[in-house]
Amino acid sequence: MEQIIYNIRYCTGCSACSQVCPRGAVAMEADDEGFIFPKINGERCNDCGLCRRTCPVNAAFEKTGSIVTDTDGTSVFTAGRSSVPVFGSRENSAAESVRDETDGGCRKSTDGSASNFGGMRAFACCSKNDGTREKSSSGGIFSELAAKTLEDGGAVFGAAFDSEFNVKHKCIESIGELDDLRRSKYVQSEIGETFKEAEKYLKEGRKVLFCGTPCQIAGLRAYLGKEYAGLTACDLACFGVPSPKVWRMFVDYLEKRYNSRISSVSFRDKSGGWRESSVSIGFENGGRYVVSVKKELYLMGFFKNLYTRRSCFDCRFRIQNSQADITLADFWGIEKLKGLAKRKGPAATDGGTMLMDSDRTVKGDDIATIDGDTLPEAGDTRAREDDTAVRDDNRGISLVITHTKAGEEALFGISDRADIVEYAPEDAVRYNPRLVSSLPEPAGRARFFADMKNGHSFDRLRRKYMDNTSIKYQVKCIIKKVLGRG
Repeated sequence: MEQIIYNIRYCTGCSACSQVCPRGAVAMEADDEGFIFPKINGERCNDCGLCRRTCPVNAAFEKTGSIVTDTDGTSVFTAGRSSVPVFGSRENSAAESVRDETDGGCRKSTDGSASNFGGMRAFACCSKNDGTREKSSSGGIFSELAAKTLEDGGAVFGAAFDSEFNVKHKCIESIGELDDLRRSKYVQSEIGETFKEAEKYLKEGRKVLFCGTPCQIAGLRAYLGKEYAGLTACDLACFGVPSPKVWRMFVDYLEKRYNSRISSVSFRDKSGGWRESSVSIGFENGGRYVVSVKKELYLMGFFKNLYTRRSCFDCRFRIQNSQADITLADFWGIEKLKGLAKRKGPAATDGGTMLMDSDRTVKGDDIATIDGDTLPEAGDTRAREDDTAVRDDNRGISLVITHTKAGEEALFGISDRADIVEYAPEDAVRYNPRLVSSLPEPAGRARFFADMKNGHSFDRLRRKYMDNTSIKYQVKCIIKKVLGRG
């Protein structure tokens, strides 16, 4: 049949198409940049169209009308790279039906046109357990959400390093495994078949916390195709996903340099504080690579968007169109928002009264209730006299954005474990622009991958593209400053 396809750059590699195929006809394979894309086995495929109807990107494009029709009937789109099969228009988008007002959600449209924050609420949060905060990249809220899910007999899904320090999604069912999922991993993770696994647990009536990038959560929603009361979907503030192939080259470079295998990786070591975190990589021979995040070579290339997936430059799933219940981020710039907190978050009740600050109360009549727990309504603009409920002690503060009533319920369900203060969403995201806008694609990206494909080593690539200490780079910065461009 005639295929309707989209530009391959918009494929996110979420793997929903691969996992939903009943015949195992769709495999995820890496291209020459190291990013995975779907590939169809024509001998197994019976053209049922399920993959096309499940693709969340197709659903997003149907809203925009940005569709390219392949006139020759093939399912292969070629755009200056190896031919990669992609999937076409959905007839009935599962993603379109995900959460509406009837089930308490506040899902936004997928056309990217939203200019406000709809039903979103934003909170500054941190775990009351200092040990948990120290083990986490920011305020430890994912850890607390995960711990609550596990205590309730549920399962938690997130990104973890495998034995070779590749990043893959995995499921944990015990507190002892939680450390595997903590902390940021600045590499695109392989989803594998975790959507299937999560669906199995949900059908059994178990709670599931699934954490991933916004596009991975969109893939999960599209794969499931229906709502499950036990699911809490959590996405992350995503700067974009770097190439696993480049990460592999960096690992090999370090192991050669230190003459030892890597034994541990922390992209956000907070030994020097949350705001001045470092990349810390340990080796089996006792060696240690510790460099400030601002000066670390791999991250310098990442922050320049040199090896970011192409779909990230036109992301369809940022917070305006998030398919998650909760978005987690670092609350950068909170020190600049003094006095703008709306109120302290949910606290214990006493005789129908919700305790706010020591000298402020709000009557129980002003409070909605979810499963017997108190829940402050959105829109209360009564300013707090101070913002001391969340400790800004340089150990990390999480920004938590709730998109649905389920997300609010999950967050307020850990109010005994976390300090929670509400802010207006527009204030909360002010210093975290990547929550609301896509990355710019740099001119150097094409040159970087061309050099990589031509066999340049990571050492050669980092000297050419990432080492900002070179005299040439410093001269360029001075010229830009003089000309008023930087």
